[in-house]
Amino acid sequence: MADMSAAVRQKRQDELDQKAQNIRHVPGTTDSEVEIPAPLDYSFLALATIEDAEKEDPRIPMLGKVVSPKGTGKFAGRCLRMNNNQLAEIKTLKAFVTRMFVSPLMIGWLDLSFNCLTVIDNVLLEFPNLEILYLHGNNISNIKEVDKLAKLTKLRKLTLHGNAVENEKGYRLYVLSTIPWLRNFDFSAVTKCEAKTADTWRRLNNASKKKKKTQAGED
Repeated sequence: MADMSAAVRQKRQDELDQKAQNIRHVPGTTDSEVEIPAPLDYSFLALATIEDAEKEDPRIPMLGKVVSPKGTGKFAGRCLRMNNNQLAEIKTLKAFVTRMFVSPLMIGWLDLSFNCLTVIDNVLLEFPNLEILYLHGNNISNIKEVDKLAKLTKLRKLTLHGNAVENEKGYRLYVLSTIPWLRNFDFSAVTKCEAKTADTWRRLNNASKKKKKTQAGED
């Protein structure tokens, strides 16, 4: 019952995220067409590689519609779902998104949850407008992988639970201190108290690193 309730809450949140990401004008379409465009959804297709997606048809959306402006052969919208597959690496994700989307640099929501990823690939940094990133349910074990996401300054929502990394001591605090602009982490809102604690931890940690570096230079 608890699992079902969590699934329902996540589905509702996904719908809200979808609306928030897509209610904006896309060149080549009318306002009515982009009111609530659906994500391009390649979830639950047993994809082993990004290229496998090009051999499959995207899933039919339950909310909104997949919009393809006439003459482009590409999709409008800002959301891509590739969750619940067998992806072990995503190095070619940027090339795929460029082929499939009208405005690839405007991608704002990526769902890569429940795959087989062991690292946070630098390809994600190719999407500067990314606001929502789901990576839960993968095989990421090194907390330092989170450092890469500090370059995504528009990221507001991130998930990493269900990875081995969540067992690291101070896991939540480390992530919030590395990406202080997050508003929601692991489907839990970041409180003012957490943000303040993370800021203090970050400043103390930076001071400690600076001291060690100075001492090493003197030696």
